[in-house]
Amino acid sequence: MTDYFNELSKQLDQLGRRHELSTVFNDLLTLSLCSFHQTNLQSRLTEKDPDNEEMYLKIIDPYQPEEISLFSPIMGLLMLNVQDNPYTDLLGEYFMQQITHGQNGQFFTPEPVCQMMAAIQGDPHSIQGKRVLDPACGSGRLMLQFAKLNPDNYFFGADNSITCAKMTVLNFFLNGLRGEVAWMDSLSMEWYGGWQINTTGLGILPIEKEQSFIWTAPPNEVGPALTSQKPPTQKKITDSTQLTLF
Repeated sequence: MTDYFNELSKQLDQLGRRHELSTVFNDLLTLSLCSFHQTNLQSRLTEKDPDNEEMYLKIIDPYQPEEISLFSPIMGLLMLNVQDNPYTDLLGEYFMQQITHGQNGQFFTPEPVCQMMAAIQGDPHSIQGKRVLDPACGSGRLMLQFAKLNPDNYFFGADNSITCAKMTVLNFFLNGLRGEVAWMDSLSMEWYGGWQINTTGLGILPIEKEQSFIWTAPPNEVGPALTSQKPPTQKKITDSTQLTLF
């Protein structure tokens, strides 16, 4: 079986020889979110979002053409990892081991603990049509483990680190989760940015706080508000109970 962690490390190390590795990692996240933008996917690249294109071009500007070409196979590795190891957190693991090295005590909840916390919520597939919220989501690994057992729910995450928020967005998208991620301070309720993932069809959509269900809707209204925007083929959310895992 492919060791995706080592493969990811090798690919990013090539770019890290000339650029700061933490910058490369963050640029990878941003480029991935730009590439999987809802407009790009739903129009099959026949339409473009001007703000999204501007951000994409800004991110790739410091890189040489041969360096830019390395980002695509790295994104491919992330997709292949999800295919072979769904609901695992390759991004978060790399971030801890190669970027922060535990700086400021930034270690995410170990995956076995996440698995245990998800398992004690109930039998697999016993929880459907609810909102799963993690107000300090890190890379989203706790919700990934819950989704592994109960995927037919909406997932909401918030974190005050933009890197963590983007990792969660990408983890949600690659694993087919539906929901929203807010880059915000959950204690002071300061809003910095946000994204909705697969809520109105396939794709990632940057949002302002006025569009955010986390920001604007009371907990017992998040589900019904979201229901009106999702494709008719998806199961409606009717339960009004907030499910908080962490």
